Amino acid sequence: MTQDNIEYVTAVIGTLSIMLGLPCSRIYRNLNAAGMIKGYLVKCYDILHTLSLEYVADDVIRHMIKKGLPL
Repeated sequence: MTQDNIEYVTAVIGTLSIMLGLPCSRIYRNLNAAGMIKGYLVKCYDILHTLSLEYVADDVIRHMIKKGLPL
């Protein structure tokens, strides 16, 4: 994982925290357990970082809900 990836994942988690009113640590644990960090945010970084953080956060929320995973 590159420094850019780390900064991007941190920004997405921060945006999710604000949107959902949940602690960043909880969001990180749940996204990591679901494989969303490496399997989506890092893997698709080249495309995702061109989109707004709010759009990506909404996409993550939709995916987690669809899969029945906690946020």
